[in-house]
Amino acid sequence: MSKKKNINHIPLDTSEKAAEIIAYVVLGILSLLAILPCLHVVSKGLSDGNAVTAGAIYFWPVKPQLETVNYVLTKSGFFNALKNTLIITVVGTAISMLTTVTTAYPLSRADFKGRGFISLLYVISMVFFGGIIPAYMVVRTIGILDTYWACILPFAIVQFNMFIVKNYFEGLPDEVEESAAIDGANDLRTLISIILPMSIPVLATVALLYAINYWNNYFHAMMYTSSSSMRTMQLYLYDIINNASALAESLYSTSHQGQNFAKNLTTEGMVAAAVSMSIIPIVLAYPFVQRYMIQGITVGSVKG
Repeated sequence: MSKKKNINHIPLDTSEKAAEIIAYVVLGILSLLAILPCLHVVSKGLSDGNAVTAGAIYFWPVKPQLETVNYVLTKSGFFNALKNTLIITVVGTAISMLTTVTTAYPLSRADFKGRGFISLLYVISMVFFGGIIPAYMVVRTIGILDTYWACILPFAIVQFNMFIVKNYFEGLPDEVEESAAIDGANDLRTLISIILPMSIPVLATVALLYAINYWNNYFHAMMYTSSSSMRTMQLYLYDIINNASALAESLYSTSHQGQNFAKNLTTEGMVAAAVSMSIIPIVLAYPFVQRYMIQGITVGSVKG
């Protein structure tokens, strides 16, 4: 019995095969360029101090040890900074998504009067910024300096993200909302029960963009907070990078475990260990929204 040919399979000619091979090679090289530096940093944080000092670390730990990681976790205020950053990121992302959705939905409605003018105001505020000093004066005036709110409220909505969601809403079928209206659903019910479930790709994309923005925010955390208890992860990394040598020398002279412990604690190793652990939460969150990223950004940015 002869095998049936797959009529859906179209063989590639020589030029197409060559182009496909070149594309895979280029993508492989780009992937290595992104992965290898990360492996190098992680390896430094887990390697013997002498190997790190000698520059013998490439992409795999040499004489693996956990003393550096243990010190960063227990002696350097890592968990306090992580707690602050997680609170700012989670609460900030939730507030930003709420303000973004509740702004984008009315502006996506064709029957909303004045939506063109309001959208123009958002565009103007996106292009022209009042400046750092006026922003600082506003935060100080409302009395939220050195609090979580100082790192959240000034960034409660990003205009670019709002327009992505707005354009996505505009691309949804009008018949869906019309059917909901016939069934007696009001605007809030329609938004929660129909529009949002249909917009999961763009919502996941924008939520990740907000979370990364809050997580990586260094400059504004430095400007709006001053106490050590409010230090965020980015400020913590800055302090580690600038004070790692002093911390290592202090540990060397005061540690009850003596030189055997301190020999593995190097400036580069401490920085590498701190940086490696600081990116773990974002790396863990990314796979859950990865499949929505391209679809959400593409559809939301080209429509309308």
